[in-house]
Amino acid sequence: MQVQERTRHIDVTIPGTGLDKLKHILAQNMPEAVIDDDDDITIDWESTDLCKTIRANQTPGKLLQAYRERAGLSLVALAQKTGIKYTNISAMEHDNRVIGLSSARRFAAALNCEYTKFIAS
Repeated sequence: MQVQERTRHIDVTIPGTGLDKLKHILAQNMPEAVIDDDDDITIDWESTDLCKTIRANQTPGKLLQAYRERAGLSLVALAQKTGIKYTNISAMEHDNRVIGLSSARRFAAALNCEYTKFIAS
């Protein structure tokens, strides 16, 4: 099943029962959504060039920005939740400032993810 939001495509695989119920709920609540039942083609995400490109270009700062945006938070809102100045968060997102362990743990708590996402390897 594929769910389309604007120009982004979200692929969802749901094993087991309940798929028809989910389709009905989506159709009721998101009439503009396009649901494609073409399950004949399966692609391993890890083997795609796009996945490799995204992983190669990921930095802790870009991940921080992505998680912040996913949470629907502004820089100021994240600053308030973490106690870290928004100017410093901006510098971290632009890879102009290193994200330390303490900051990474604060971000993880505020953004509901693992702190290791924000530590450079």
